[in-house]
Amino acid sequence: MARKSRIELEGGLYHVIARGNDRQNIFHSREDQQKFISLLEKAKSKLGFYLYAYCLMTNHLHLLIERRSETIGRTMQRVLTGYSQYYNKRYHKVGHVFQGRHKSILCQSDPYLTKLVRYIHLNPVKANMVASADEYEFSSHRAYLGIEPYGVVDVDPVLRRFGPQKKRAHERYAAFMLAAIDEPDDDIAAFYAGQGGIIGSEEFVDETIHRMGEVDKWASKHRDVTPFDAEILLSVIEEVFEMQREVFFGKGKNSRIIMAKEVLLLIGKESGASITEMSKIVGLDQSNASRRYDAARSKTESNIDFAAKKQRVWGLYRERIA
Repeated sequence: MARKSRIELEGGLYHVIARGNDRQNIFHSREDQQKFISLLEKAKSKLGFYLYAYCLMTNHLHLLIERRSETIGRTMQRVLTGYSQYYNKRYHKVGHVFQGRHKSILCQSDPYLTKLVRYIHLNPVKANMVASADEYEFSSHRAYLGIEPYGVVDVDPVLRRFGPQKKRAHERYAAFMLAAIDEPDDDIAAFYAGQGGIIGSEEFVDETIHRMGEVDKWASKHRDVTPFDAEILLSVIEEVFEMQREVFFGKGKNSRIIMAKEVLLLIGKESGASITEMSKIVGLDQSNASRRYDAARSKTESNIDFAAKKQRVWGLYRERIA
């Protein structure tokens, strides 16, 4: 069954959820959570998105992001791939860290921005991990209370909805959080129970569908590119080349490893990734990655075995990312 296409609109507000593979824990220590936050900071500095809230649970995570020029898919690919590489190296693991693709739900900013911030911050309470959101260290809630630095989170656009003065806004936000005890966000909870792709009014949903139609028309005229997802591509490489990921990322230089990396470079580049981005994934400097890419292009026309492997990887990759 083909996957649903992601709804990608510049300036859109997205609730992103990523879970551990088979719902296994992805954070085992403070160091793990701090590493993930540092990867978020690096991606945010590079790509310029706004992060309004986050909560890192033990086996999944929540982010509330306003997309800018880069897609949510590419943004999360950068962060999740970086964390997967860190995790597998630290815990001597191979294979997937996260369960399939992350979920990204397009949300109407008014009136849902503040409700979504509250929903995300209350996750540890609802999971009975803490009695109060104030006690949970790895969420952005304490920044909204003004008792921790803002750090990676863009709190100002949300706090302004509670008043122009910071101190008063912090107090009103705290009261807003407490109000959830008597006035739970049932509309949001009901939406997530149904697992839709857009949260908002009927008018917002209709307008989004119309905008997506216009975007799709433009895309069909200007490009026909399979989107890039490093995690899915790496899993296909593992399968086709019958190669564990630790071997792929190891120091070995036999012909099978070289071919696997060259196929990954080719398909990554054809899917819109840059040589710089691909060089980091295959563990080569940019100059060597560029040479390997040029060599791979030549092999596609001159080496039957190479062309067949590339075609098989390409076919499986397109099927799984569709």
